[in-house]
Amino acid sequence: MTQQTKKRIFLIISILFIAVCIGFTIDIFRKTSPPGSKKHLPESIKSKE
Repeated sequence: MTQQTKKRIFLIISILFIAVCIGFTIDIFRKTSPPGSKKHLPESIKSKE
């Protein structure tokens, strides 16, 4: 393989890796809520007796 072909393969693999990382990050942020956004948190922590 030539140097140009190696650079192209490396570029494609790195772009795919970054895209997968961004995809996982977006997925994780959708499933979690930022701190302080749950207004009824003290009520959900209290024991139900």
